[in-house]
Amino acid sequence: MITRFDHVVIAVAHLDRAAETYRSLGFDVEPGGRHEHRGTHNAIIRFGLDYLELLGVYDPAETETSGFNSRALAEFLGDREGGLVGYALATDNIEGNAERLREAGLEVVEPFEMRREKPDGYVLSWRLLVPEYSPWRRRWPFFIQWDDSDEERLSAEKIGTHPNGAKSVSSISVAVWNLEEAVELYSVLFGVEPVHRDEIPEFTADSVSFDVRGFTIDLLSPAGDGLIREALERDGEGPFEVRVEVADLDAASKFLTRVGIETKKDSRPSVLRVPTNFALGARLALTESS
Repeated sequence: MITRFDHVVIAVAHLDRAAETYRSLGFDVEPGGRHEHRGTHNAIIRFGLDYLELLGVYDPAETETSGFNSRALAEFLGDREGGLVGYALATDNIEGNAERLREAGLEVVEPFEMRREKPDGYVLSWRLLVPEYSPWRRRWPFFIQWDDSDEERLSAEKIGTHPNGAKSVSSISVAVWNLEEAVELYSVLFGVEPVHRDEIPEFTADSVSFDVRGFTIDLLSPAGDGLIREALERDGEGPFEVRVEVADLDAASKFLTRVGIETKKDSRPSVLRVPTNFALGARLALTESS
């Protein structure tokens, strides 16, 4: 079964540069390590068990032979600095999740093993369940089952102390063309009904929200010409925006202003958006703790 939200993946063209960029946004960024035989490496912005992953390519030649997910990442980064590409939910029964996805008519790859060696030599291992052909830029998540216990992972990768006051990943929004079709899919996948429907004027979008183990997933579909339609036409369906909860939104805003980053509040005053050029192509919003 799905146990919780796990992490969001932000693809980046240059990992070291991306780590410094996100530190300038007030995040505590730590080296993650290299994925064995994949040609990819990452850095971690950890809040608890949940985190943001900055994922890049260090060996383009190896990505060509390592499998579809690494090749697809390299292709996505071919002409851009970065962007949101996926999000993962944690499970304690990845085989059961695979069967549920197949019953929903989705094509998936058999769960496979992954390993990452940290700079200090500690090795983390897990299994992934991903869409066939590519896990990136999809309207539904991929799934992860960790081999290490929660306590072991938090001992190996400490929770960060974030100058911007960040505390957790609170939600993700996903751009889809057909809202009702996506709602039906999510209802089948997670065995829950939507908790909220809304209109989002600043995106010119209709929204349907799901609560999955305390994590909010918003499905957004264009209601006319606007940001969601533009995103769909440019990148196709997939993650649109990630929201990070901070302890004090005014304090976070002042921090970003001090370092020369002008943020934007939308019509809902509890959301502060970081310009995408400062987040290397990712749409990143800060929200205040409830």
